[in-house]
Amino acid sequence: MLTKRMQVQAIADRLAGLPVSTDTSFLQMPWQACWLALDKAEAGKEQIALVEALAGFPDPKENLQAILSTRPGYQPSFPSLADIAENLPPIEWVWPGKIPRGLLTVLGASQGSGKSFVATDLAWRIIHNKGFPDGAPIVRPGANVIYVDAEMVPQILNERARNYGMDSSKLFVMLPELGEMLDLSQRRYQDQLTEMVESLNPELIIIDSLSSIHSSGQNNVEDVRALIGFLIRLVGGANCGLILIHHIRKPSGSGINMMNVDLDISDLSGTGYITQQARVVMSLRVIQTGPEFDPNGPRELKVIKTNLGPYDSPLGFSFAPAHPSGVILKWADKAPQPYREPTQLDECKKWLEELLRNNPEGMKPKEVVAAGEKEGFKRSLVYRAREELGWFIQNTEGRKSPSNRWKWSDVKLPDLFEAEA
Repeated sequence: MLTKRMQVQAIADRLAGLPVSTDTSFLQMPWQACWLALDKAEAGKEQIALVEALAGFPDPKENLQAILSTRPGYQPSFPSLADIAENLPPIEWVWPGKIPRGLLTVLGASQGSGKSFVATDLAWRIIHNKGFPDGAPIVRPGANVIYVDAEMVPQILNERARNYGMDSSKLFVMLPELGEMLDLSQRRYQDQLTEMVESLNPELIIIDSLSSIHSSGQNNVEDVRALIGFLIRLVGGANCGLILIHHIRKPSGSGINMMNVDLDISDLSGTGYITQQARVVMSLRVIQTGPEFDPNGPRELKVIKTNLGPYDSPLGFSFAPAHPSGVILKWADKAPQPYREPTQLDECKKWLEELLRNNPEGMKPKEVVAAGEKEGFKRSLVYRAREELGWFIQNTEGRKSPSNRWKWSDVKLPDLFEAEA
């Protein structure tokens, strides 16, 4: 396969009398006609032969000029990674593992999950040097943060900032012109954000949200390519972080509450091009920790895509009252564990613990099994529950001793008969 440039180069090289290594069987029209014309041309009349060969094809003058203006013997240079590596900047982070510097981060969740709360919390941490929720330090404490409020409710953002006691002079809000929708697919709004970034030198740009910042759809690559390209160029030039808040697809009428679904990339709305261009994608969901779903329950923040290293462990947070009103986020090192319906084994373990706690002197295994059978627990299930409870149940003597008892202990103590248990 030969490109147009390669075919033109082959003819220019031959015209100059240079050796040609190109496989001419791959030449296409009109370049094949030019090659054949040179085969038959008399010495000194090669250009005339080319003019005659090109006369029967479109754009003969342009094609002849392409040949005559090509430098004979030219070979393009293709740099290797080793050639460019020295000038490549290292991967840097605003928040290690979650918000890369100069690259796009997407935060996806269902409506009402707390995406904007998380964004506000991160802005407060940067502005007031509070450290990130996992303990990572703030690289540029006190730096500015830009909040693109495409959903146009700045009073909500203002109230949340007050709840945090935030220095709002460091939080800059981009809003649309009066009576308009903020549309970052328009050049004038792109210019406005570009000038804000250039002037304010922010550490973080928050865009809330993708569905509200452009008038085109999200399901077609062409509708979002230019917008995503602008955001990537913007954050790359500013060398800061950019969080693009994004919604998930609407559930298909199944009655599923999407606030507590464990999301993956396919759950985010719009074309996959959006998440392809993001270097990190995070999800946010409510964790159901009890039999009934609680929309005010604890949340899980999790990385569901990264091109930049290992996946961090999920973090958790809950809403805590702020003074004098409102709420702030209270973070935990680990995400809360989702509720699951208790199994018969769970019930047996609970029963066994209660039984032995009520009999602090211990009980013989036969007595425990007999009591379990009265409660509907088979012998095998009782022994399995005892095994899973591990060192909480200790033998008073050797396992085979007729006087051995199972005894509950909240402290792991050396047990001479543990190996036999």
